[in-house]
Amino acid sequence: MIQRLNFNAAVNPLSLGQVGFNLLRELYRRKVQVAFFPRQLDLTPFKVDQQFGQWIERAVNTRYTKLDRSVPTLACWHLQDSEKSLSDKQVLLSFHETDQPTDHELGIARRQDHVFFTSSWTVDNFKTYGADNVSFVPLGLDEDFVPAGRRLVADDITHWIVTGKWEDCRKMTGPKIAAWIKRYGGNRAHQLTMCVHNPFYQRRQRPDGQIEGFDMNDVYARLFGHPDWQRAKPHNVNVLPPLRTNAEMLALYQSADIDLSGFSRNEGHNIPAHTCTALGKWSIVTNCSAHKDWATKDNAILVEPTGAIKAQDGIFFRPGEQFSQGNFFDFAPDALDQAFMEAEKRARTPNPAGEALRQAHTYSKTLDAILEKIESL
Repeated sequence: MIQRLNFNAAVNPLSLGQVGFNLLRELYRRKVQVAFFPRQLDLTPFKVDQQFGQWIERAVNTRYTKLDRSVPTLACWHLQDSEKSLSDKQVLLSFHETDQPTDHELGIARRQDHVFFTSSWTVDNFKTYGADNVSFVPLGLDEDFVPAGRRLVADDITHWIVTGKWEDCRKMTGPKIAAWIKRYGGNRAHQLTMCVHNPFYQRRQRPDGQIEGFDMNDVYARLFGHPDWQRAKPHNVNVLPPLRTNAEMLALYQSADIDLSGFSRNEGHNIPAHTCTALGKWSIVTNCSAHKDWATKDNAILVEPTGAIKAQDGIFFRPGEQFSQGNFFDFAPDALDQAFMEAEKRARTPNPAGEALRQAHTYSKTLDAILEKIESL
């Protein structure tokens, strides 16, 4: 049984930070002596009682005095920037979103004693390209997200939501919202709530005084076709600012009938769609990449891929670089519209197969698999 561990991860509102927090909480419950090396530490989104908070503080403040090369390390991060290790034995929990790992990604993966991916599709890709120290581990569901609460819209309105990171190419964020507006914009019987952001979208002033880049205001102006996008958007589309806490996100999830976050070309896991499905909501989910490890015809509205496109968006996926190369899945032009029709039929009907995910996928099971592998090395 592992009694001491170096833990290298982020804890913050983003997906990696949510995973880091839940693993940290499981380590605390098991009374593991943790030297915690946070890549970022922001506990604002989470419910943290006093004892747990003090434990985290000690794990950070004493990390250098506890540091020992004989103590194994669990890292949770992207392959990029995971080449260094804190001790002689390191296991990495990571995520990957294309079909072709690069030589640099393979090199970093082989550098680890073992790599867990939260997608069996990714594991198969890495094995195909020669990495034999990789395996799949199902990601848990945050136990604080429970199926309860009240609707935030009238009972005669179907409430659709889209959450997560804004990425037009990989997650098809703009195109799927535009498709929803084309079918339902202005229709009082339907409402769309958007809580989709990207902290990497920023305007910057160059040394010559010119402004380059773009921010979320530019994104919304393009989507709604006018600089004054708040007036130009349909009345049945709500745009939320970033929500600070998981409790606020839970209230949004609980109010939904249908989730659109799962309509994505490729995912390393997809926490929003996974969570909404486990809360008993109906999610439109593409039947590819990491989705195939948890989404089924019984718990989601599946959309089948029909081809592939280059993984290129000029921001996160750029041709010729050392990381994030390859292809994404692609879909028929009318695939999402057909999924809208099926989702309407299921709105506000029970989804017991979705709710069953909460028992099948827990962070306790995730950590069990990771620690068992560490012990076997």
